[in-house]
Amino acid sequence: MHTTTARTLAMVITTSLFAAVLTVVGQTSPAEAAAKYCTGVEANSSVTAAKAIEVKQRSTITADIYLCEKSGDRYVRDSGPYKARLGYNGTTSTKKEGDGKTPKGVFWMRDGFGTSSNPGLGKPWTKVTRDHVWVDGDATKAEGYNTMQLKSEGFEGESLYQPKPYKYAQVIGYNEARTPGKGSAIFLHANTESMKTAGCVSMYESSLVKAMKWEGSTKTQILIH
Repeated sequence: MHTTTARTLAMVITTSLFAAVLTVVGQTSPAEAAAKYCTGVEANSSVTAAKAIEVKQRSTITADIYLCEKSGDRYVRDSGPYKARLGYNGTTSTKKEGDGKTPKGVFWMRDGFGTSSNPGLGKPWTKVTRDHVWVDGDATKAEGYNTMQLKSEGFEGESLYQPKPYKYAQVIGYNEARTPGKGSAIFLHANTESMKTAGCVSMYESSLVKAMKWEGSTKTQILIH
């Protein structure tokens, strides 16, 4: 083979390979494209907020959390996955008081509370004391079922002064009609020492703080599915 011909052939091959590499780099696979979006959120018409926390169940008691923000007609994954824990008996669409299950569905994220000061959530925050309880159990609506109250005012319920799980916590707006027996005290909070919850969604404390700062003051929904 003549030297000139060989050089020309080598240049053609090199150019073709370079073009092929550029083409591959510029392409995005369907899986990569899907990873940028919260497709689970987009599939649920009840999600309308500017921001949404997607809790995607992985096993009976574990989940992945994605922080999703609306951009045009789509929800983009801002960050995640973050590891999360669910109720010790899994999840349910028909939550009942004391069943140990996390309710499935779409709910609004409400006020925050904790034994420490607000870490950056842009919503009302209550720094709880040993006097604060969340009314649960057999209480009726008239007795404050599914609300934060004070023991000193005669109310009974779960103590909110729990420095490990409730150092930082936020109310998930489940059963806001306060229907007795339908379930109460559903929060997004830091992991417990046992890594178990009775129906809440929990995260590592550092991840929870990131989520709260991300949420800020924006109206946010949570999708548990």
